[in-house]
Amino acid sequence: MKRAIFPLPVFILPSGYTRLRIFEPRYLDMVKESLKNDHGFVLCQYDVDSHLNVPKYGCLVDIIDFSQDQQGQLLIDVVAKSVVELTDVTEDKQQLRFGQLSAPTMPFWFEQPHNLDRDDTYLVTALEQLFDVNTELTDLYRQTHFDDLNWVIARWLELLPISIDKKQQLAFKSDFANIHSFLHTVINNEFS
Repeated sequence: MKRAIFPLPVFILPSGYTRLRIFEPRYLDMVKESLKNDHGFVLCQYDVDSHLNVPKYGCLVDIIDFSQDQQGQLLIDVVAKSVVELTDVTEDKQQLRFGQLSAPTMPFWFEQPHNLDRDDTYLVTALEQLFDVNTELTDLYRQTHFDDLNWVIARWLELLPISIDKKQQLAFKSDFANIHSFLHTVINNEFS
């Protein structure tokens, strides 16, 4: 299937939510088309080293809400549905990018089940506390899954103040054990 692509300095994984400010005409058209046809678009990292700045992977997102900011610009809330592989990327006359979507050829760590154990309690508790004090997060997230280790780890990757390149590397080039260990080290050092 072919979908519009929105490259941004934003990192999101499946079941993640984010709010986007839309003001360029090409992206306003993308949102209109997405709402009209009831299908999403792809949100991905802006990659200066890739063709048309589109990396190999992105997240197919659905628009779940919209509003306006104080300046009258469109705000949309999106939820990431799945990671997709992007091929045959093209650009139209408005410089809106499109690509063919397919399921990744190999499963990622966040698509495989992992059980919470006692050592993970601090990861969960610290994330719950972060949500409790951050009203933007609690307003944005329609559903939370603090009992799902993959969901907890994915949210930490989205929220940690590390580079998007590092997040991409951890999400798409690392295995679960490496990411799990990394987060335990960072969260235990920063939040204990």
